[in-house]
Amino acid sequence: MVLRSPSRRLRQALPYALAVAVVLVPSARSDNGDPLIVGSLQNHATALTLLTTTGATGLEVLNPAFGSQAVYGYASSTNGGNSVGVNGVSASTAANASGVLGAVNSSATNAAGVRGSNSSASCCGMGVAGFHSGQGIGVYGEAQNGFAVSGFSPNNWSGYFQGSVNVVGRLYKSSGAFRIDNPIDPAHSYLQHSFVESPDMMNVYNGNVRTDAKGFATVTLPRWFQALNKDFRYQLTVIAKRGQFVQAMIVKEIADNRFTLETSKPKVKVSWQVTGIRKDRYANAHRIQVVVPKGDAEGKYVHPELYGSRSRRASSCFPG
Repeated sequence: MVLRSPSRRLRQALPYALAVAVVLVPSARSDNGDPLIVGSLQNHATALTLLTTTGATGLEVLNPAFGSQAVYGYASSTNGGNSVGVNGVSASTAANASGVLGAVNSSATNAAGVRGSNSSASCCGMGVAGFHSGQGIGVYGEAQNGFAVSGFSPNNWSGYFQGSVNVVGRLYKSSGAFRIDNPIDPAHSYLQHSFVESPDMMNVYNGNVRTDAKGFATVTLPRWFQALNKDFRYQLTVIAKRGQFVQAMIVKEIADNRFTLETSKPKVKVSWQVTGIRKDRYANAHRIQVVVPKGDAEGKYVHPELYGSRSRRASSCFPG
């Protein structure tokens, strides 16, 4: 018969007893500031205990102290590319299943259900990252009245996209431009152009045409042109030899997606431009209001620094 010391029997029974206790009492509390459960792991083993429950919370930790943390996860490896402080996985195939769920009841500014931070000096470090290996969404945001996704960076891009961006709705901006590698110095500089702006939902079409022996030319527009546009406006510029004065005019306005022009002399090159105002169903339902009054909750300025003001920015719930 082998006699075991009380301390040895206690060490053997502790993991089983702890597992049973946690399963039976899924709510755990610590009031003295010390961690409730401490575990360490080596070689990818599960630390200390495995919690299994059916129809109840697996582990609930309550910490009522101000500024405290209810659950804290820390991966101490400094060279592990996939080190994870907290990992949440859901095997459910339901529509709203979540690996990690964060919620907050506070209405205070900057309160967050889930918050991520990164103090790394790396240019591409991420506070929060989302990945999807299929056809789904890497990061998704939804808000009933506020901003589904908001970004702020005082010294760099508030948002950066590598790839195409689709906006189903209206896009507001203080200015717009394209930026490409400068065609004559692509390795050392960019080429930038500002967008063409208009208070109307205007489309612009242009081209060149040469009149025939009688001085006429008909311009054929896309077959969807009149289904999309209304309120047409025309511009004609004659390209002729020096000293040759040629007049040009529209003799048949747009009908059946074409128009006809005439020049006072035959076989003359003419540059033409036609503009139209959108009349599709979406445009008719969402006309641009040119002057919009600001509400009291929106602040005073979009760019307060340009007006010598320290007032917060209009239409923003966040600093900056």
